[in-house]
Amino acid sequence: MIFQFWLQELSQYNLLPLFVFFLIENFILIVLSVILAKIIEHDNTKLNKTDRKWVFSTLICNTFITLLGFELYRFGIIKIDFLPSFFSILTDTLLLVIVMDFFMFCFHFLAHYLKWFSAIHRLHHTHVETSVYSLYVLHPIETLGFGIIWLFSITVLSFNYLSIIIYLILNLLYGIFGHLKKDIFPDFWYKNYATKWISTTKFHSDHHKNQSHNYGFYFTIWDKIFKTIF
Repeated sequence: MIFQFWLQELSQYNLLPLFVFFLIENFILIVLSVILAKIIEHDNTKLNKTDRKWVFSTLICNTFITLLGFELYRFGIIKIDFLPSFFSILTDTLLLVIVMDFFMFCFHFLAHYLKWFSAIHRLHHTHVETSVYSLYVLHPIETLGFGIIWLFSITVLSFNYLSIIIYLILNLLYGIFGHLKKDIFPDFWYKNYATKWISTTKFHSDHHKNQSHNYGFYFTIWDKIFKTIF
């Protein structure tokens, strides 16, 4: 498999070149997210000077998490299935999205209700009117916290490589869509039984305007269960 071969090739390098490689990789993802946001809402993609250091710190933290994840894989702690069936791709992806959404809902809820954590999370909420850069305006402790949740999930529960890739793409897209000013979801999304359980731009935008509601990321179900939906 190409992906497995690529990981084996990376295993030949020590920590410093790996860190540089993953730094470039994460930087490219930030650039791609900004390009996508510019296509959708060009006028809402200005990076404030005060936010530059936080975007940079998030880049460094994400690079560290990527490197840590690779090392956990290299030492056999994270196990990845490189020969998945079509069924396992579907089930693994769905399970990964649900598990991550629940853990991140709990993490996000605590970020608002623990006094010490709330002070840290307040940085993200300096963006009442959000943009793609809001996704990266996070305190390093919070960024690392999300990263640890991710690594914990794929360590405890083994997943196939395609589901991991699909999830990471979906996670980035939802991070972008959730922080746009323009709601890209059509009207039927809010009324259709099959889609109304899935989060939207408006769902997270409402959270930035009313911080006591809407803590979920991909689904609205956790907020409905715990009665925190707006």
